[in-house]
Amino acid sequence: MKRKILKLILLITALIIFIAGIVFLVLILRYPHPPATEIEDARKAILVAKRAGADQYALLQYKKAQTSYDSAMFYFRLENEKIFFKRDFSLSKVNAIKSAKEAIDAEKSAKAISRNFKSYLETKIDSLDQLLNHFKDIFVKLPLDNYVYTDFTKGKILLLESKYAFENSNYNNCNKKVDLASEHISKAYEVAKLLLNDYFKLYPSWVEWADETIDYSKKNKTKAIIVDKFSKKAYLYESGILKLSTDIELGKNWIGFKKFKGDKATPEGRYTIIKKKIDPHTKYHKAFLIDYPNGDDKKRFHEAKRKGLIPRNKDIGNMIEIHGGGGQGANWTDGCVALKNSDIDKIYNIINEGTPVTIVGSLLSLSEILNKNLL
Repeated sequence: MKRKILKLILLITALIIFIAGIVFLVLILRYPHPPATEIEDARKAILVAKRAGADQYALLQYKKAQTSYDSAMFYFRLENEKIFFKRDFSLSKVNAIKSAKEAIDAEKSAKAISRNFKSYLETKIDSLDQLLNHFKDIFVKLPLDNYVYTDFTKGKILLLESKYAFENSNYNNCNKKVDLASEHISKAYEVAKLLLNDYFKLYPSWVEWADETIDYSKKNKTKAIIVDKFSKKAYLYESGILKLSTDIELGKNWIGFKKFKGDKATPEGRYTIIKKKIDPHTKYHKAFLIDYPNGDDKKRFHEAKRKGLIPRNKDIGNMIEIHGGGGQGANWTDGCVALKNSDIDKIYNIINEGTPVTIVGSLLSLSEILNKNLL
């Protein structure tokens, strides 16, 4: 009897173990596997999107992909804390799949925007580069304050930095640099343009002076010299016909009338050569002394002094010459007009005392200069 009971107990135990095994097997088979593949796909997709610049050009989509990925990882860790047969990774899987899709969309958007942005930046850089290249031809000629040159220099440096960033596909940084470059260059440009607009108000007078000088040369069968300060040229006329042009250099502060002695400005007006000089009577090889200050210069000087525009201790100055020693590549004189020694040699013997010398700001109008240089 006892043996039968024992067998029954063993049978029941075996049956229980068998059923438990079946249940365990069913639980194992039904156990939801972690979405490792989906999470890894999402991670890789986000990395690819970032490499495509999604964190710059498709930031919202990129952030959504990251948020979905973070949610997938959150639910993944949350479910792993539960007993295995109670785990449910469905939310983790859904968010991982969603993250991968959002990352792929962000990558596509970033590439499209990047292509357009790249083209946009190329246009901005080229436009500013052209402005800079054309502007500097005029800009370097102008006697401007140091802060203007500082802006101009900063603009040039920033433009170079923007080009470097562009070449390295750092388009956001490139955009910032080119905008800053544009700001500095534009500030310098506007100051220069205001100066020129004010200066060229005298253009009608310059043209009149030059025309009268050429007419005088033609009618009197004589020579005449016209100095164009802006183009840095001197022109020799004979009987109203242009015979020679030479490069010149002027005083550092060459724009406008000469106001007083020591201002390093080259005068403007109609003058006459009153003396010819040669070494050792001039330290500049050869020279023509002109009759500055003339009546107009004296009148302008005294009027400015009366208005307090010139200090009372200042003199009007004199000894303005057309002389040699030029070719230095900069405006360096105290107000004189400097030619290369070889150029003054060409005209020295054919120019006599009494020859008219007309000094003008420009023979071209400002609009002609601006259009020519695309300022």
